[in-house]
Amino acid sequence: MKFLIILLLCCSYSWSKNFIPQSFSANFEESIVSMATGKVKKSYGKIEYKFPGHVRFEITSPTPSLFVSNPQMSWYYLPPFVEGEEGQVTIQKTSKLPLTKFFDSLKNGLEGSKLFTYELLKKSLNLKFKKEVQKEMTLKEVIFHSNSDPKNITKMNDFEKITLIYVDGRKVDLKFTGFKEDVSLPLTLFEFTPPAKTKVIKD
Repeated sequence: MKFLIILLLCCSYSWSKNFIPQSFSANFEESIVSMATGKVKKSYGKIEYKFPGHVRFEITSPTPSLFVSNPQMSWYYLPPFVEGEEGQVTIQKTSKLPLTKFFDSLKNGLEGSKLFTYELLKKSLNLKFKKEVQKEMTLKEVIFHSNSDPKNITKMNDFEKITLIYVDGRKVDLKFTGFKEDVSLPLTLFEFTPPAKTKVIKD
């Protein structure tokens, strides 16, 4: 499940638990730095989240893919490269995935988290995952970048960029646009029925 990211947060200081809305949708730009060449590969798509444990993450270009998760099941779908050929979907129980656990834990703020510690710098907020959870989360650190003092930020979408640093050294940057909070998202949005001619893999 190549580079499925997603993250948000709450904080003390002037930040409140309402920093992350109950639900949201946004477009995103994902930039992945190649560990081999140093070149940047960009992808574009849309993310939707509903508390608790509902995520839909769709890459629309240049290589389409779709990740859908609810508290029971998760689907990772790769459409066929050529119309009429076979696509592929990987289905697994959500309990095996760290993604929604991370999302939901941030809903209650940063203080006292069992997953990470945090540090406020001049223009960033750094989350550092505890060693005992790094393997499960596959993340070592998440950096929220700002053009101003992060202590003055009250909403998640006020951050300019988010950098994910994985345990294996990979770095992924995310930028959100068109952010909408507290949107109405039906539960059916977080379910997936594979199209005809789809290879099904159960993990």
